Amino acid sequence: MDLLCTLGLDSPPEQATRLTAHAGIIRTLEENADARLGFTHCCNCGAELNDAVEVVMCKGCQRVSYCSKSCRKSDSEHVAQNSNEVEEDVTAFGHSAVICSLLKTCNDDDNAEDDVYNKNNTKSAGKTTGNVKVDPTKEAALYRVQTELESYPATLFNILADSPNWFTEAMTRRVRYLEDCRSPEKVRRGKRDRTAISSTTATQPSSASNAGNNKQLVIHIVGASSNSELWGWDGTNDNEAVLEAYAEASTNLTSYFESFPITLKSIRLIFIGPDCPKRHSKCNVAISESKTVLMLETHCRDYGRHDRESVPAPDVIVFFNPGFSCPDYDWSAALDEAISLSHVGAIPFLVTTSTEMEGFADIKYLLDGNYIDSKSIPGDILEAVEFPSIKRDCDIDHANKSFFFDMNPYHGLRLRQSGTMANDVYVKSRWMIGGLFEKDSNNKNQQAEEGAKEDVHEQPKKKHRSGKKSSTKKNNPALI
Repeated sequence: MDLLCTLGLDSPPEQATRLTAHAGIIRTLEENADARLGFTHCCNCGAELNDAVEVVMCKGCQRVSYCSKSCRKSDSEHVAQNSNEVEEDVTAFGHSAVICSLLKTCNDDDNAEDDVYNKNNTKSAGKTTGNVKVDPTKEAALYRVQTELESYPATLFNILADSPNWFTEAMTRRVRYLEDCRSPEKVRRGKRDRTAISSTTATQPSSASNAGNNKQLVIHIVGASSNSELWGWDGTNDNEAVLEAYAEASTNLTSYFESFPITLKSIRLIFIGPDCPKRHSKCNVAISESKTVLMLETHCRDYGRHDRESVPAPDVIVFFNPGFSCPDYDWSAALDEAISLSHVGAIPFLVTTSTEMEGFADIKYLLDGNYIDSKSIPGDILEAVEFPSIKRDCDIDHANKSFFFDMNPYHGLRLRQSGTMANDVYVKSRWMIGGLFEKDSNNKNQQAEEGAKEDVHEQPKKKHRSGKKSSTKKNNPALI
């Protein structure tokens, strides 16, 4: 990003709001879990910005509020502090000139968003036409907003194609399960199906759940939104941009499948979420230089409450910026549905997060909920999320085979301002987590052993995944 280079940054800072520079900040966060620093409360001292306070805003970006001019000045001064107790001697920028410049960019991008989403101009969004002169600042903002939209299909298909070990691992386990003579699925299939599946070798990344049928790869995009993953698509062909973007991005995955002696007839993208278009929509798009057809459909409902007859089981489940650990959302039903599908073999999943800290929080949430197997996760990540490690029967290389946590090379360039801490900026889907949905038997046994130690005459209390402390911004990195 040219702006970051100009400011001398390799990447946008993931936390700039100061939490320990003033005692009032800690007190505010402990007393009020809904406090929004720089919005409802002073970004420097934590004082509530009520009618009795003359609110002072930053003159440059007009996006950060204070209770006085002195607080505004203090927040712009360089102060060294510990950042969320994660790493020693980390300096939070506060509202420095760098942060102010980044927040000005957020203003430009927010203004450009309306033009990009304008349904009357969807075919030329982000482009200049004719002899109309476009302001360079606005043109750069349009480009950044467009890259955020394009990051959804780019991340989805390129990560599947670029991470074959992870994807093949899941498909291999699925094929082995379906071919196991003890598997109930083996008994249900007829002779023709058994022959078709056996013709697919265990190392081929075919959709085993659809083998012998249409060789269709089914991908569930859970928690999808019309204005994010779907670019404002209402299910019609009017917005050709989103259809073309997903079709173009899918060429890398279809090319990967063509390296094997199988024919993938279709890729079925199923967008499910309460913010999807109200009308159930379906659309087929041809993929360039491929015999595979891309099928897109939307379902406006919560995941885990859909009709399995109309929505086939997934080969991959994708969550874009879900915020599993955020107390404002409840993902338990969706994740319970995902883990229930693992009876036919581990289901590969892809999760994106805006910050590294949020990524660690989501990993911890999945581990605590027994949605992923801790044996597949590298020891350094388990240590980082303070999850009890177990003695491994395999080396760390094998553990990495079906799990990864890294920066997403396909994230967009648009900067966004945090809604809870005004000096924080982030980029959507900047980090990615990939793994397999499968229950952790070690975690389950460990919980059973801990429960056995309790008094058998006393009814044990239910343990919530998010404790009291995790619901506060001070302790929950998903809210940063």
